[in-house]
Amino acid sequence: MKQLLVLLLVVLSVPAFSQTISGYVYDEAENKPLEGAFVYLDGTTLSASTDANGFFRINAGQKYNSALIITFIGFETLRVEDPFGYGKPFKALLREDAISLNEVVINKKKGPFSRREMMRVFRDEFLGKSKAGSSCKIENEQDIILYYDPDDNTLHAEATKPLRIINDCLQYKIIFDLAGFAVSYKVKSLSPLYMSRSYFAGTTFFTDIAKKKEKAEKIRKETYLGSTVHLMKTIVAEDWQKQKFGFYTGSFPDNPKEYFAVSDSLNYKKVTLLKVPEASSAEKNIFINGPKPDAQHKFRGVSFNILYDKKEQSSFSFNKGYFYVDGNGLFFPINELTFGGYMAGMKAGDLLPADYEYKE
Repeated sequence: MKQLLVLLLVVLSVPAFSQTISGYVYDEAENKPLEGAFVYLDGTTLSASTDANGFFRINAGQKYNSALIITFIGFETLRVEDPFGYGKPFKALLREDAISLNEVVINKKKGPFSRREMMRVFRDEFLGKSKAGSSCKIENEQDIILYYDPDDNTLHAEATKPLRIINDCLQYKIIFDLAGFAVSYKVKSLSPLYMSRSYFAGTTFFTDIAKKKEKAEKIRKETYLGSTVHLMKTIVAEDWQKQKFGFYTGSFPDNPKEYFAVSDSLNYKKVTLLKVPEASSAEKNIFINGPKPDAQHKFRGVSFNILYDKKEQSSFSFNKGYFYVDGNGLFFPINELTFGGYMAGMKAGDLLPADYEYKE
């Protein structure tokens, strides 16, 4: 798998927030422009290709909390963090891809499970089992390399090329550059009964392929409602009842305004956890499963339950006790919140672009 590198070597401007991203993409070794490089904002439908001068421009319309991804065949993928911070075009240098994934994994010994068995788990834990996830088809499954490590009972997946996914339900074509995938088990097994952890990460680009726009929009709305993005927007807007979210500490309904403080932080909203619910002490939760949290992590393990529209049950727990939300409902740092229940079951097949606009 091509490594994502932060290799922005030349900046031609003083940082300043802008809604337009532009720059030049060059071959680092030859210092020549690369025509036809694909440039996109991670998690969106916003993209551009470089011209004969290596130049690209993306008019985003608003600031997104997304990295800029630059790809070109035969070169390592470049990841530019906070691309909106540059007021004028910047110059990005790409390095030739000298590492072959096949060389990395070819010596891994054969595990205890067949490729067919491992692929079934990969589809379930990567695409998901929802209506949207089940409708997805990966066009280049042959580029997925799977291996099970019996030393720690973990299934791993890597990809030699970005995955091409057709989401027939949500009507998107998705390019997913897989950066990591792992499913850990308590014993040597692939059974969900023994699963202890499931993880995947990567960058995404969406193309809208809907022919019947109204039908596609209806399904996309259904996917958005009750999602983590919907929850984040609800938290910062503090309109829980209007959005049909029920908030619980333990099994009892509670008032979220007593637990969350929402404040402005540059272009984001900062959400700060104010206190530990009496029904679930953070220290008690952590002490049972590990060491007592230090002052920096005093909110680690604090958990709340969520019920959307009196049907979909979820939970989320904290790490340090604060996070940020952008205008599109995306939160960061990503390791601050851990989800359970319905929201945890939403996988890559349930993803919507960051620039998706929900209209009531």
